[in-house]
Amino acid sequence: MSALRQTDKETKKLLFENSQDTLSTHAKILDLRKEVVVLQEKDEESQAKLARLEERATQQEVQIGQLKGELARKDELFNQIKEELTEDVVGAYGAGFEDAMAQVACMHPRVDLCQMGLTKRVVDG
Repeated sequence: MSALRQTDKETKKLLFENSQDTLSTHAKILDLRKEVVVLQEKDEESQAKLARLEERATQQEVQIGQLKGELARKDELFNQIKEELTEDVVGAYGAGFEDAMAQVACMHPRVDLCQMGLTKRVVDG
């Protein structure tokens, strides 16, 4: 009987130790599950943040495309205005030269002006 009691005591002790191990393991599992939940929440937040950043990047790419188009239109307009102004300046220069020649001819009718031209230049006197 004494041996049975001893075996019963040892069995109970083993059962107690096993239950303590099981409780400890369950506590660790519970902690790990809590950690998993926290990590899943952080993952969801990160995914939402990533989606917002991707949307923002797409919007900025659209804006860049619009700005490039606007810049191309402005460059085209600038070149057109530059050409028009160049033509106006050349026209004004030509008209001014013709007016000056007319005044010289009026003031000095005997001077031969046929050698003078808009694009000619006096070199060395």
